[in-house]
Amino acid sequence: MSGAGAAGETPRVTIVNIDSPDHQHSVGAPATPANHAPSVADSAGTTKDSVGSLKGLSKKLSNSLSFLKRGASESRADKLRKDVDFTEHTWPIDKLYEYYGSSPTEGLSGAQVLQNRNKYGWNRLTPPPTTPWYIKYLMQYANIFMLLLMAGGVLCFVAYSIDSEDATNLYLGVVLFLVVIVSATFGYLTEAKAENVMEGFKKLVPKKCRVLRDGHLVVLDAEELVPGDVVEIQDGDQVPADMRVVSAIDLKVDNSSLTGESEAQERYPELDKDAQGNLIVTPLESSNLMFYTTIATSGSGRAVVIATGDKTVMGQIAGLAMETGSNDKTQFQIEVDIFIKIISVIAIVIGVAFILIGTLAANAPAIDMVVFAIGIIVGTVPEGLLITLIVSLSLSAKHMYSKNVLVKGMPSVENLGSTTVIASDKTGTLTQNRMTVQHAWYNRELVQVPAARNRQHWRTVMKAATQHGPVYNPEDPTWVQLQKVATLCNNSRFILKDPNDDEKPAINLAKALEDPDFNMLDLNCTGDASESGLIKCVEMLRDVTDYHEANPKLHEIKFNSTNKWQLSIHRPEDAGPKTAPLMVLKGAPERVIRMCTKIMINGKEEPLTRELFDQFNQAYEALGAMGERVLGFAYKNMEGTPMDYAFTNKPEPNFDVKELVFVGLLSLIDPPREGVPEAVAKCKRGGIKVFMVTGDHPITAQAIARKVGIIDQEKLEKGKAAVIKGDDIREWQDIEDPVARQAKWDWALSHEQVVFARVSPAHKLLIVENCQRRGENVAVTGDGVNDAPALKKANTGIAMGISGKDVSKEAADMILIDDNFASIVNGIEEGRVIFDNLKKSITYTLASKLPQQIPFLLYVIARFPLAISTILILTIDIGCDMVPAISLAYEKSEADIMSRPPRNPATQRLVNRRLISHSYFQIGVMQAMSGFLAFMAVMNDYGYHWSTLPGIGLNWMEDPMLCRVNWSSTGIPTSRDCGYGCDEPEKTWNGQQTLYGAYEAKGIGFCQDGCPIPFNGTSDPFVESTQWGFRGRVDQGPLAGNYESGPLAGKSKADTAVCGRSCAWYASLTDDDKAFFVATHEGFLARLRAGVINPSNPFDYSPDAKFALILSQEEISQFEVYCGTSNKTHTLGAADTQYGFPGRGLAYSDNVAVVGSYYWWNARPQYWGNQAYQDNVLRLAQTAYFWGVLVSRWADLLICKTRKETIMNQGFSNRVLNFALLFETTVALLITYVPPLNTVWSTRPLNVVYLFVGVPYFIFIFAYDELRKLAIRRKPGGWVDQNAYW
Repeated sequence: MSGAGAAGETPRVTIVNIDSPDHQHSVGAPATPANHAPSVADSAGTTKDSVGSLKGLSKKLSNSLSFLKRGASESRADKLRKDVDFTEHTWPIDKLYEYYGSSPTEGLSGAQVLQNRNKYGWNRLTPPPTTPWYIKYLMQYANIFMLLLMAGGVLCFVAYSIDSEDATNLYLGVVLFLVVIVSATFGYLTEAKAENVMEGFKKLVPKKCRVLRDGHLVVLDAEELVPGDVVEIQDGDQVPADMRVVSAIDLKVDNSSLTGESEAQERYPELDKDAQGNLIVTPLESSNLMFYTTIATSGSGRAVVIATGDKTVMGQIAGLAMETGSNDKTQFQIEVDIFIKIISVIAIVIGVAFILIGTLAANAPAIDMVVFAIGIIVGTVPEGLLITLIVSLSLSAKHMYSKNVLVKGMPSVENLGSTTVIASDKTGTLTQNRMTVQHAWYNRELVQVPAARNRQHWRTVMKAATQHGPVYNPEDPTWVQLQKVATLCNNSRFILKDPNDDEKPAINLAKALEDPDFNMLDLNCTGDASESGLIKCVEMLRDVTDYHEANPKLHEIKFNSTNKWQLSIHRPEDAGPKTAPLMVLKGAPERVIRMCTKIMINGKEEPLTRELFDQFNQAYEALGAMGERVLGFAYKNMEGTPMDYAFTNKPEPNFDVKELVFVGLLSLIDPPREGVPEAVAKCKRGGIKVFMVTGDHPITAQAIARKVGIIDQEKLEKGKAAVIKGDDIREWQDIEDPVARQAKWDWALSHEQVVFARVSPAHKLLIVENCQRRGENVAVTGDGVNDAPALKKANTGIAMGISGKDVSKEAADMILIDDNFASIVNGIEEGRVIFDNLKKSITYTLASKLPQQIPFLLYVIARFPLAISTILILTIDIGCDMVPAISLAYEKSEADIMSRPPRNPATQRLVNRRLISHSYFQIGVMQAMSGFLAFMAVMNDYGYHWSTLPGIGLNWMEDPMLCRVNWSSTGIPTSRDCGYGCDEPEKTWNGQQTLYGAYEAKGIGFCQDGCPIPFNGTSDPFVESTQWGFRGRVDQGPLAGNYESGPLAGKSKADTAVCGRSCAWYASLTDDDKAFFVATHEGFLARLRAGVINPSNPFDYSPDAKFALILSQEEISQFEVYCGTSNKTHTLGAADTQYGFPGRGLAYSDNVAVVGSYYWWNARPQYWGNQAYQDNVLRLAQTAYFWGVLVSRWADLLICKTRKETIMNQGFSNRVLNFALLFETTVALLITYVPPLNTVWSTRPLNVVYLFVGVPYFIFIFAYDELRKLAIRRKPGGWVDQNAYW
């Protein structure tokens, strides 16, 4: 939360009235009570936030205790979101001791300690439940995407166990599991956000403290404290609990980790009251309370513990951080999860549906369907997508680091780009977190005081500042005197020696100021922020150390809350024997001026007239209205006082502190950082609201907001901007009706520009939650412990790297290394670029899915040979596509990136309808066409015309193909009827080993892939072919139906007549059957001899012609010889198994070769099958398909460089993408041409011509997309824009 100290507590403008008894009355915020003022800076016209606008003490007390009215119905989360409900700070001290059973002299007794501990518990924070790291790691595998890939891997191993001869499925299974393991491990290491918030709180907890117990001061562990304990606090101690101060000596506490106030705040025992005399009941604004884990910076005191552990303010913040939790998933993660689920469901549905179709309808082998299921899964699911996204986000996070944004959670990178509201801290984020002198008033004139980094810069800014108004004159005698007072009445010094490096020499400031690259403003100083700002102003005119050495200090009265001024007495420079000591004084202007009777004008001391008082008041009011912290300066030449006078101020000053000469005013403010106004303007152009959320006073907050452009005066006047105070939020939260309470928030957040001032940690969380309720994507900045709940709840929590506490850094998603708001805007721009580039990566990745799916769908639906293997799909997804997809993360932004409104997750999803349409159904279809063109070219050139391919794909790798070619009159084949012949012969039949089985056992195989076709003039009655080709399956006539009895019972007569020819089959034929078959054969031979056979279809001359090759007279004679009998008892004994192929069936019953077919390979009919040739041709064609897709993906990668801009404007400067093109091409070349890689990948070396078959589609895709982008640019909002801008 913004620190009040850095830019002032309540800037209070006090008009001095010389006619009033005490010379003053307040204008604007009320004055601080005389008995209390937190610091020198407060005395300079700044006080705590006034509660004068409240409606009285009774209402405030009612508000503080309002949660009791709702009772048990209010949840713990609701209670945590309210301010703490302490009232002990409003009690008299006696009541405090009585309530807790304590004593100012004895403390708590041992018995009372036990009683209070039983009632209030130990002084420790309750840790949240944690999940073991290994459970978090295993949860990475519970993703449906991972489960699907693992299922695919298991199916691969199942397929390999069924058919171990083909190791492809084994390789594929191993690769799939490797993808899963790598993705899960990488995701766990890079995406898991460390839940170390409570550890950060533990680091803050004090270890020891001094406590009054039973009348003795003892040292105890802080966790042993109980309410009622009397604790002694010394300078440097960490406050061990929430405590009420009961005595104090110059006690100040650093509350910066809790409230954001950068300056130490004074603590005193009196009841704290506002200007109207009402008790201040808001605990964080009370000056008699000290809070757990804050630090006492000076003084000493005693305090009574009023809250411990979870009941402290820090405990509430820790509880909020734990209760709130972070948004479990960013919108980006949600969208990716939804997309993966959809893709996975599609893969499962398609896989199951086509497995059922294949096994039930197509009668495909189970192993083939398992392979198909694997292919569908691999072809549908983008295996490399998760790794691509994670790596892309990681690279983007690295890029953001170069812009001073350190990313902790990878998805937060993109999420920042979707930000619609930035709730920004003020101090150190929008401002420089250093008080800087801005203006001076002297000689009755208000002038600028430009800040400078070095002397060269000082000369430049002094000259430039004159264009915007009057600037101080360093030679003016009044300014010289003002400079002297500001320098001497100042205990701050530059820290020129690095405390962490003893060997590093101290900075020579005088020499360093001459260096144009030196920045004096970045130097650390001792003392408070205001004094540091003053010496950085005057150092440029004269060395501060030299000034002090020339004017040695004789005496000093430090600032205190009663006087509200600081005084020092010096021996003047070059003092003579009669020179009087010089008194210099600075402090709250209203206090300083009433100690003066004169004022310096143009170097001369003039009487302080009413006119001059009025001018002083006007200047003071003007500076206060600008939110600046104002200091008054005066001096006095102590005539008549000797230099060796023994000055003292105990118990009262022994010298006169009246009748001083007023010199002028200096005003300071924590100025805006360089680049912040420009960054805010960039946010406005991009439709991002910037809310300031600070603990500072509304006047200061509004002044800074105006300077940086968060609030415009015009918007303020029109009611479109608002300044909301913490008191307003408290009143809203006390509204019983949730609808009315929500309406208040809606009213506030509906403003275009909003500043929240004087807010508490709970308020900051409420701001975030209500913005999110309204659908905003909120980025929150914070640096203190108090910011942890809001940082954790925000869509993107951004902690400060320099000023941030460990707790805030651990709760945040990102850390701002330089604490600069402009870096946030750079991060938002980078986040938008990331979103664009992730869309490009996904678009590119998904475009390969359709070319991978279509071959498998055609494989089952049309029984088309598989155009691409599963391992080649994985090669595209992981080997070729991953580096190009990642390379798109390096693509520079398109020109309009910060002119677009923030992304609306409801309509502008990472993966939307237009992206799917573009990737799948436009570019994906073109890539598939490119692949099939290359596939068909190879198949055709090796003899397999496209018309023959449908219907024969399922058995392509199992059985040799047979074709009957229909020739034209010119000898050119016009068509081919292709199919498959017979299956592998049976090794046993009816319990006996067949002749094939006997030979196979000896390692001698024959007819495994079909028997050779007999040469002309030869015949074999047992094989499935004659010299005129394949016999052909005829399921009609004498071959219709199945055998009803005998050794062939249940067998198909048609199948047996072709593939199961044996003695048993021959014996099953009747004489009529034999006569019929012989007659049809003789008729065929007669037509053949007569030359009346139609070469295009030689067996179409009659319905019976299809039986022409079943049995000839010559084959009958051979059967009689081999089978040795002509009886019809079907009991032939050994001859049944010794000859022929008993029990053998067709290789593929749904696609049987037609009668007269020959084996087909090398583009011509053959007498024997060549399964190896057939396999290699398909491997060649699959390799060509792979290259066809790859070449078209070159174009896809190039067009994905932009979504709207022409690639000619974007250029080709992305070296990673250029490398990616070379990389994927190299991978493809290696697996195509280099053994043994082409063996593992089942590819075959291609003729170079086939590598470039896809080039026409490369050109077409490129031209098509450039025309699409041109149409979008020329007509924004038109049909093409609405339907094709992905």
